[in-house]
Amino acid sequence: MRTSGVGALAAVSAAALLMSGCAGNPAPAPTSTSTAPTPTARPIDPAKCAEKPPQGKVDRGGHDLRFRSGDIRIAITEPAATTSGLPAAGSGASADKATSCYEFNRWGPERPDVPPDSLLLVFKGIGTDGAQIEFPISELTGGTVPPVGGGPRPTAGPLTKPINAQIGVSVDGVYHQSSACQLSISGMSGKLAAGSFTCSEASRVDANPFAPDDDVAYDADESSTSPRPDTGTPPTVVLSGRFQLTP
Repeated sequence: MRTSGVGALAAVSAAALLMSGCAGNPAPAPTSTSTAPTPTARPIDPAKCAEKPPQGKVDRGGHDLRFRSGDIRIAITEPAATTSGLPAAGSGASADKATSCYEFNRWGPERPDVPPDSLLLVFKGIGTDGAQIEFPISELTGGTVPPVGGGPRPTAGPLTKPINAQIGVSVDGVYHQSSACQLSISGMSGKLAAGSFTCSEASRVDANPFAPDDDVAYDADESSTSPRPDTGTPPTVVLSGRFQLTP
């Protein structure tokens, strides 16, 4: 199922490419005889992805949210057979799984309510690396709506359980995504947004919102975000981590 988050990021990136293409000399650039490798994120200590997020007020109204700073730490766990080498002695790594942890900074518009019925939190690294969290505002508000004819919005009770979210991560141009993640919010107000998450099954998909200049037609059909055919690589990985945002 194609989601609004992919389309929103694709539109922003396409606009940036259009602006850059209209500037400068229209003559084609000289052909290079060598291709430099694309810079990618470097893994950090996996323990940093397992740290608890900060605690704050959880305002279930979802109003007036603007964030300029913050980061996400997201871990990708996959079968060790897909990685080279063996865990170092005494590393504590599982014999059948390998985990890599990455950190990305907040990126994009200050307001996360784009599209208006969802909250989209975007984090960007170098090159095509990054991560995003998206969930319907109704998950935060508990489905409450203003009464007919106006009046104050009903107040939802405390948020005591995880909500459903879609989370994706791109590392070295490879994008994994799950629409069935459990997001535990520890803070959501004008002063702090924070939480932790787990996605038990995240599939590799072709439509990478952090690489909008690839050959995938995002709006052509629903298959652009379907899991890739089995080519010998694991169909899913596990995503986990935490995030925090401040004004």
